[in-house]
Amino acid sequence: MKKIISFIVCYLIGTIVYAQTIADSVPLDYNGLRETVYLQTSKGIYETGEDLWFKGYQLDAQSFGLSSRSRTLYLQLMNIDRDSVVWKEKYPIEEGIVSGHVYIDEELPEGDYFLKGYTRYSVYAGDSIHATPMRKVRIVKNIAKAGQTASLAPDSTFRFEMFPEGGNIVTGLPCKLAFKATDGKGGPVEVKGVLCKNGKPVVRMKSLHDGMGFLMFVPETGNEYTIMLDNGRHYSLPRIHAKGIAMQLSQSSDKNLLFLVSQSANVPANAVYLVGQMRGMLCCLAKGTLKERLKIQIPLNNFLYQGIAEFTLLDEAMRPICERLVYVHPEKQLHITLETDKNRYWKREKAKLHVKVTDNEGKPVRANLGLSIYDRAYRNPEDAADILSYCYLSSQIRGNIHNPAYYFDEQNEDRLEALDLLLLTQGWRRYVWADTEVADCCGHPFLTDELTGRLRLKSKKWGKEAKGNEQLIMVSGADGGGELIWTDATGRFSVSVAILDKFRKGYVYLKPMLDKKYKPVIDIEDYFLALDSIGKEVPTYYPFVRLADKTDDEGESDLSILGPGNDILLETVTVIGKKGEVYRDKFIGRLDSLAQLNPAGPWVCKCGVEYLNDWLPGYTHHPVGSPGSKYEGTRTAPVKGKTYRLIKYEPNSLGVWYVTDVKTITWTEEGYSPEDLLRMNNIYRTKGYYGKREFYQPDIFDMRSPLPDARNTLLWLPNLMTDENGEAEAEFYCSDINTGFIGVVEGTDGHGLLGTGQCEFRVVRN
Repeated sequence: MKKIISFIVCYLIGTIVYAQTIADSVPLDYNGLRETVYLQTSKGIYETGEDLWFKGYQLDAQSFGLSSRSRTLYLQLMNIDRDSVVWKEKYPIEEGIVSGHVYIDEELPEGDYFLKGYTRYSVYAGDSIHATPMRKVRIVKNIAKAGQTASLAPDSTFRFEMFPEGGNIVTGLPCKLAFKATDGKGGPVEVKGVLCKNGKPVVRMKSLHDGMGFLMFVPETGNEYTIMLDNGRHYSLPRIHAKGIAMQLSQSSDKNLLFLVSQSANVPANAVYLVGQMRGMLCCLAKGTLKERLKIQIPLNNFLYQGIAEFTLLDEAMRPICERLVYVHPEKQLHITLETDKNRYWKREKAKLHVKVTDNEGKPVRANLGLSIYDRAYRNPEDAADILSYCYLSSQIRGNIHNPAYYFDEQNEDRLEALDLLLLTQGWRRYVWADTEVADCCGHPFLTDELTGRLRLKSKKWGKEAKGNEQLIMVSGADGGGELIWTDATGRFSVSVAILDKFRKGYVYLKPMLDKKYKPVIDIEDYFLALDSIGKEVPTYYPFVRLADKTDDEGESDLSILGPGNDILLETVTVIGKKGEVYRDKFIGRLDSLAQLNPAGPWVCKCGVEYLNDWLPGYTHHPVGSPGSKYEGTRTAPVKGKTYRLIKYEPNSLGVWYVTDVKTITWTEEGYSPEDLLRMNNIYRTKGYYGKREFYQPDIFDMRSPLPDARNTLLWLPNLMTDENGEAEAEFYCSDINTGFIGVVEGTDGHGLLGTGQCEFRVVRN
């Protein structure tokens, strides 16, 4: 007997029969705080010595609307091959958006790098489930010599896996068996074969997309089933259960889903629940009594966003039986068109670009976009991520996905069928609702938006006097100025985001406002150390694409090296000398000036051994109050290159002076290094927010210069906003590079709709 169960909606704020009980039984790991970070870069390949420009979108992990909960982005650039961090800085986040730059040092080795971004609510301690927000870039010495990395070349290893829809194969029940064939590096392998029953072929099979496919059959009692591939390999099917429950998605449209739930014959009828959720949001549930077959229809208007919906069948004890992933509402996204006023431009010609953003109904949308226009030679074809594929797909399921952009390109007519195959063969991050796995998912935040630390007092004699009291700390920036903050009674302190933003010039300086007799010491917490350890514990997943042979459809070089008058520039320039770093920020410069004016600066006494006095705080051979405080000999200035001894005396409780430390140093310069000045003044330096720079855009006067213009990135606009008509315009000047250029735009409406667009044009010689 067939029975259709009408579906019951359950919002977390609603009230229906059994709703509260079921909601309590379904663990949710997002708790309304988690964020997803997507990083957009100005291009895919960078040469050493360039700036890497980036934009970060901080999104609510459930709705993908812009989130303003976290205020600080911790950014790292990591060499993949050497597993080493080569850049780490912090950047302020404003209303869910952050942008900045990373300098690609000239000494960095060539290779692939991960740009990783973390915020307070995007990474949790103890979380081994969720993806690390990152973007893959390649760094080369010379773009003309940049080639494909060997890591993506196919190998001879072959892997074949099978995935029964819903989880299990049950005797006598219809089964949709999905399969996936890959090489040893995860690349797809196309296969053909046959399902055999007792050695005889019964169903032909072949892969439909990227080595994935499926076959339908009904297993019968007492038979042995195997897969025989045309390459000669054969595989036994997963365990076939004698009794059980199976679930299939029998129909799918843009309005409804129809699930067929089947149960083995002669099994008592039981209550079952079908729960539908998306990114931790409980969207719907249905309750019914399963006898033999049960149809459950789910209207999709209860799923508000695009993405992967997880449907789990629970028994009457609320234990999961079957699960099915379904991609819903692929149409709910931003549609972005990007058009230039010409298809070809002369070198140094002014160009105009028009952007139009609409929703799936064609209505104009106000959007926050990031726009980049760059030489197509700097496109990294091995980086398959964009804002759509990362947020909706790569960040939601385990494993490395091959060419995820394929599933979001509307020109691919089979993209939705291929996407369903991907979900059948690549499991959800939280496949089974178990207590242990929920604990792994949840974790707890450990990053802070503020700069935090602790003030300690090392003096045993005077420390008790000030212990338990709040203390003042002066916070200064690179340009001077200052703000006073208080510690609590335990010495803990926090430098607010507002102060860090005020002193956004790289370094922040902290000085305890206590007498030296208390020997105050400041310990500053470095959260990058914790991020390094977490990065080694969490597996790294990143999409990839298997490249085909490169062709140039227009027959024009895309690796032009130019000079004035169409001269060829030298490919290599040897630097025979570099000027040393002489820059000091104003704060360090002020300390240096005060030190130079100090008449009681460092001096040398000749007391058998030459001692350097009054250079480091407390280190002197003649401390005030000691028996040897008076020195009658000649005081001389330290000599560069000469070695001196530093000695430190301190009195004990009986007033007897004794040696507590001895150092030996070689005097290196007449002035003071920043570290010297900080030690002398008991000031502590740490990195605040990385300094802000503007992307260079030449004007008409720059274009008249006779000097060559070799800009490969013509435009970078990280905060391009469309108006009420969903439109925006931008202008830029072409450079002297005569080649093909790409325009790429990505962005969000701030409320959950994401989108991307692209255009191309060429620059030719006059």
